[in-house]
Amino acid sequence: MDFILRAAGWWVSQFSKAFTEHTLGAAVFTIAAIGIFIVLHKEYRPFGLLTSAGVVLLAWVVAITLLPLGMSSGAAAVATLDTTLPMASRFAGYFYAIYDRHPMMVLVIVGVGTTAFFLRQSWPFRLSWWPVRALCTLLGVAFLVHVSAPIADLIEPPTVAAAPAVASAAVPMVPKVPAKEAAAAAIKAGDLRYLSVPQCVEQVVGAPLDASANAKRLGQSCDDTLGSEGIARVYAQREYAAEYNRAISEAQAAPKVAEVKAEPKSEAKVEAK
Repeated sequence: MDFILRAAGWWVSQFSKAFTEHTLGAAVFTIAAIGIFIVLHKEYRPFGLLTSAGVVLLAWVVAITLLPLGMSSGAAAVATLDTTLPMASRFAGYFYAIYDRHPMMVLVIVGVGTTAFFLRQSWPFRLSWWPVRALCTLLGVAFLVHVSAPIADLIEPPTVAAAPAVASAAVPMVPKVPAKEAAAAAIKAGDLRYLSVPQCVEQVVGAPLDASANAKRLGQSCDDTLGSEGIARVYAQREYAAEYNRAISEAQAAPKVAEVKAEPKSEAKVEAK
């Protein structure tokens, strides 16, 4: 009994996963099942409606249940296909790119091709043997997808990912307020703290202090890491911080100068007494 409950739970999870994680795959199997049922009823079993419906329904349930397992195994097979069969990997990547742009078009073409494969009586006699029909169907579907892709691109252009906003526009290089005005406002508010600017420094970690002259770089340099915009931002922030800190330094030094000038006057008064 416990085994039956676990099997039923596994079946429910796999069945729901097929429709939530592999929606288009489940749609392909559903359309194919409808086409197979029509072919069975029209071509092979015109008087076995209920039997044909039951067989197709059972095959559809089994196919939907095994779809998540097949997709995971297929992903692993495609990952190894690039090293074993690079030409096949290129073809698969090309058709998957078309499917990714126009899934409904590819879905309709595959459904029509699958239905045409089972219409054995509609094929010429020399092509009615099922391996030949399978090969012709595969080539026909691939040809139709290849030809229809440019037309579909004209009707519905592929969506281009929006380019990331320029960093200088998203994050300003320096504050809009000039450095002297910002320093004056800070001094007026009693904030005499300096500005610090982060920088990319190449260090010889875990070595003596004099080892920097005899070192080789690991990875990208600071310029390559930050990029041209990042470098420009760092230099602009350094200049801004330097001007700001000079104003703060002058403000901090002013009281000390006043104290030094006041001390001789007091000493002179003492001597006069």
